[in-house]
Amino acid sequence: MSMIEVTKDLPRSADGLQMDWLEVPFGPVFPGLPGGLKLTFTLDGDGVTAGQATSLVGMATEGEDFEEVEAGTFIEHLASAMPLAPVSYRLLACLAIEQAAGVNDDPATTQARNGALERERIASHLGWLAQMGRQFGFAWLTNRASTLQLQVREANRNRLIELAPALRALGARLGRTPLLKARLKGIGVLPTESSDLRGPVARAANEGGDAWARLWQRLAEISSSLDLIKGAGEPELPSLRDIGDVSGTGEATVDTPRGEARLSLKLERGRVTSYKLDTACSHHIELVAKLVEGRELGDALVTVGSLDLSPWEVIP
Repeated sequence: MSMIEVTKDLPRSADGLQMDWLEVPFGPVFPGLPGGLKLTFTLDGDGVTAGQATSLVGMATEGEDFEEVEAGTFIEHLASAMPLAPVSYRLLACLAIEQAAGVNDDPATTQARNGALERERIASHLGWLAQMGRQFGFAWLTNRASTLQLQVREANRNRLIELAPALRALGARLGRTPLLKARLKGIGVLPTESSDLRGPVARAANEGGDAWARLWQRLAEISSSLDLIKGAGEPELPSLRDIGDVSGTGEATVDTPRGEARLSLKLERGRVTSYKLDTACSHHIELVAKLVEGRELGDALVTVGSLDLSPWEVIP
């Protein structure tokens, strides 16, 4: 049998050759990608002809199979379900419940909460940098970003101010790493028709919309968060203020490290009876299919990593 006969029914590659296309999974545990995120690429040699991303750990929303719980229990449930941004989602739940209860804003509480939110933003972006270091084989970046992340996570206001020079020095060093720019520039450019972008991904879309722009957007946010912390109160883990035994509906929006998350809920006699959650990652994960199609495998993996998807924040 001739080679032409053997390959005549195989799909045709971009170069005109006919060969087997392989469907290959990456994750849910893979270097440089968050655990719980599964990528499935159809490969033509080292090229990606199609791809999709799915979360294996996302939580349900809109009260699906939801049993009403005390407001405090709901807050703990939502925070623990989002391990990459627990402070953000704790704050989101507190704000929605307090609005439903008609609790007025308190400036001192708001300042302390905002300080904790910005501290988490810095730690989250450092975690992403460490993950990128693993993907690129930059041990120095992984080690430095991981060390700073651990120092930032529980730091008080004064300690965060002390860490500011080290954090800015890390950003400066990244700017002096030519290989990094060569690897990220022009990679993962967002399609012009992309919609409902949020957070760093949305803000970087105005600066080129590629992986390089997303890196610099996160570095800029680390610097901005440090400035905000200087003017805020001592970071304090959000806790629910006294709401009493009330009923009502409430909604809130919080700019998490990955973009706006929105929560609406119904409160009956101090218990959450239903809720609806909308997150940035639920929309950003849909970008993967378009961004990886036609790319080399390495570029596709870098592109997905640059989106900073949290599989726990992907709502089915």
